[in-house]
Amino acid sequence: MIKINLIFLALIFLGSCQELEKKYICDSINCIESEEGIYMSLDECMQDCNTPTLDNTIITVFIYENCPIAQYMCGPLRESYKYFCDTLNQNMTFRGFSPNSFSTDKSLSNFMLQYDIPFPIIHDYDEISQEPGLHTQYYLPSVTPEVFIEHNGSLVYRGMIDNSYQSLGQWTNPSENYLMDILNEIVAGAEITYTETQAVGCLINY
Repeated sequence: MIKINLIFLALIFLGSCQELEKKYICDSINCIESEEGIYMSLDECMQDCNTPTLDNTIITVFIYENCPIAQYMCGPLRESYKYFCDTLNQNMTFRGFSPNSFSTDKSLSNFMLQYDIPFPIIHDYDEISQEPGLHTQYYLPSVTPEVFIEHNGSLVYRGMIDNSYQSLGQWTNPSENYLMDILNEIVAGAEITYTETQAVGCLINY
């Protein structure tokens, strides 16, 4: 009887370990869970997957299609992409993620079409665990929209896209366009030091 119980407990332990073990692969610049993954932790995968090549810049924005501030910020995001990627032909990667459970692939596709967003926005929410997805957990944005800028493998900015919304429901003509300014500094070859602003928008539930 004791031997059977020990075997039973051992099977439970092994089953628990297998259930907790997760592997990740880098799909382009995004980490996804996969049984064939070579990374044993999300941090390890994100570090390699998000590391830009020399002189490459990654702009990651968290956005929710039903958030009014996020909708408004599609303008500055679109203008930044077209200026730096199309006009200046810079080696910059723009990408977006929605961490909201109400988003769907179809709603995000319609959103991108309606607001003429020239870069992909991916649903970053785990329906099984009912938690925000891998990229949201890695960057830990507080609201949508919130932008993160990485250059040569280092985070150089997080926060507002511009300061047209300094509090909820209070819009003014922007006096600072943080996204454009930092990307212009990168293009000019200026020395970039990390800066941060407090993003204003729709709260993300963790």
